[in-house]
Amino acid sequence: MANILIVDASSHWCSVAVHTEHGDVALTEQQPRRHAQRLLPMVDDALQQANIARHQLQGVAYGCGPGSFTGIRIAAAVTQGIALALDLPVLAVSSLQAIAQQYFQQQDDAELCAVVTDAHMGEVFWGVYQLTSGLAVALQADQVGSPEQCLRQLTDFNGAVVGDGLHLPALAGLYGIADIAIEAGAMLPIVCASWQNGDFGELADHPPVYLRDGVAWKKLSEQPSLLKPI
Repeated sequence: MANILIVDASSHWCSVAVHTEHGDVALTEQQPRRHAQRLLPMVDDALQQANIARHQLQGVAYGCGPGSFTGIRIAAAVTQGIALALDLPVLAVSSLQAIAQQYFQQQDDAELCAVVTDAHMGEVFWGVYQLTSGLAVALQADQVGSPEQCLRQLTDFNGAVVGDGLHLPALAGLYGIADIAIEAGAMLPIVCASWQNGDFGELADHPPVYLRDGVAWKKLSEQPSLLKPI
């Protein structure tokens, strides 16, 4: 099995995971507004704990969103820099899929869930996922819209609803679990299965996902401030 690095900064959590044939390492910190300062040091810490060097990595994956625009760009920039420097293939993993995977790992009898997260600006992100062969598989494309639009889509939904969108007053009546963090460690089964399926590829084929119009993906050279301490 390959040595794979996973990074995520799409929420107020900052997380890194490393998969090797000898085991996995996962680090998660609650670091609102400090992703640019913490993500690369956490990468170094995780690699050290996994007892591998950067040049031994064979792939890099990242939480591509939807989520915090700045956090997604930081994770994408770090992924791009490492992938270009080491000539590594890349995989983008939906942040909503990561939450669904985390939920299924916590709930042994669960097979279906809707993930709803706060997109701010009066909107939510949501997606519906089913557990298939141990993996959270999307039943529809991730979406963004008003809480009312989300509620209409989930009118006949008979699974649990998870994600911090449940903290919003408009969605308070939904049954589910609000406090599930987006963690790189939860992406490990998705990433490992994707590696075996040959889904890793070029950076251009795995861009960030914002869902909102008018948010452009920039190259590392166009966003150097994201990697500087704030």
